[in-house]
Amino acid sequence: MLDLTASAKILKYCQSKGYPLGNFNIIYIEGIDINGRLNADAPNQFNDVRAVFEKTKCLDCWQATCEPGAWYTHTPMNSSGAFRIAFGYHKEAWEIGIHGNSEPHESLIQVGEVNGFRDYNQDFIRPGDREVRGYYGINQHWGYDMPPNDIGQASAGCLVGRSRRGHREFMQFCKNSGRLYFDTIVVPGNEVFKF
Repeated sequence: MLDLTASAKILKYCQSKGYPLGNFNIIYIEGIDINGRLNADAPNQFNDVRAVFEKTKCLDCWQATCEPGAWYTHTPMNSSGAFRIAFGYHKEAWEIGIHGNSEPHESLIQVGEVNGFRDYNQDFIRPGDREVRGYYGINQHWGYDMPPNDIGQASAGCLVGRSRRGHREFMQFCKNSGRLYFDTIVVPGNEVFKF
């Protein structure tokens, strides 16, 4: 769990960027562990954090990825390259719905435009990639209990919580929030923990 010190740094970073923070906030932090420590942010791993915050602290967090795995990076669904979400504030871009065909489950489904990049050169990083904005089916779903060190086919660019159990916990927070549409903030851990 993110402690009060890590929570404060994440919130301070969001405030410094002017991201609106309410009583219920979904924040993904790329390149940190669930204890708030930076990691190497290696490709094809669940080494990011999905967190739910109130105005002053983290309520809960789970292992996640903000990035597509190696499978979809090298075998992209779009000829322009796998989608990688941009850092920043994505306003009211999701609502509760069902994700998946082989294993349908309650998730946050993209209903508004988001910013991102297309990894055409398949190098697993954003710099140098073409920036895009639109509707791409970037849902917030579960990662089928894949091992932490292998995203497999669990993400083609969606925001994915690794475990089914953790995802169900996340969705309960969403359902209890009273919101119809969900904002999401995505931040780089290596920038956050400079604060």
